[in-house]
Amino acid sequence: MRDGIQGLGWFVRRTPNAEALARFYRDALQLPVLRSWDRFEGAGTMFYAGDVGTFEINAGGKSAIADPNFAECTPIFRARDVATTEHDILNAGGHAVGAEKTERHVTHFYTDPQGHVFGLRTADDASDFAPDVEAAKRWAAGERGTPILQSLPETLQDLGTIRLRVEDPVAMAAFYAGMLGLDVLGTPAPDVAHLHLGGTGLLELKSGGARRNPPQDRIDVTDVWILRVYDLISLKAHLAVNNVHEVNAIELPGGWICYYADPEGHVFGFQQRKLPDPNVPTTNLREDLAARKKWEGK
Repeated sequence: MRDGIQGLGWFVRRTPNAEALARFYRDALQLPVLRSWDRFEGAGTMFYAGDVGTFEINAGGKSAIADPNFAECTPIFRARDVATTEHDILNAGGHAVGAEKTERHVTHFYTDPQGHVFGLRTADDASDFAPDVEAAKRWAAGERGTPILQSLPETLQDLGTIRLRVEDPVAMAAFYAGMLGLDVLGTPAPDVAHLHLGGTGLLELKSGGARRNPPQDRIDVTDVWILRVYDLISLKAHLAVNNVHEVNAIELPGGWICYYADPEGHVFGFQQRKLPDPNVPTTNLREDLAARKKWEGK
């Protein structure tokens, strides 16, 4: 992992009806709500998703792809009780759309009422994959979040995996390892490659995607994963020297966020939060304070 990167900080899912979709995920996954908003650009909700990550529903995006074999970017939650969580998903209006079994895990896929795919992956405490090892250690120690944040339900541990459909998993693994310093897990193959996102997070590069032109704006991207970082200036300089395409660079009241496209046109991002300031409420968000405390104590 490159110095200054903590791990998966945000997964953003955009939709024309963010308020309704947020209600679904609240009921289906029972993720703790950090905050909701309804401003001029639309409604949104931020959920705590375990470790140092969040799951955000916001306005924008394109039409959803309801087939897990073709969905470009899929959030997969580490499940401790798939049966109970599936019951809640179906009761909330979701649909089961298949399952996939590997030597390490079983992953169950679902669509929400607007057709977006998400998954539940069975936790495997016997796995030797670095994210699974860390997840097992934390679960055994009774860690269910942080003292600052409300715990996830006992049925879920975290948003453990981001599955990205790509054209060439081997080449994309080399890109993310070289540009971000992500540790490659195992040997990348033509059908799948894995990289450690830090902590309990996994980036899974799965074949079946397609190369495309980078978007003009991040609000055109339905699903995007964003890393929590503490050295954005150095990281931006590194990517600029290597001619990585920048989609957006934005300063927010509470921090800075940048979106980039990989060589196949898939979007990812970085966000660095500003130092806590008692006079600026947006620099004192609970999830940011918890993440910074963990970062400073590592």
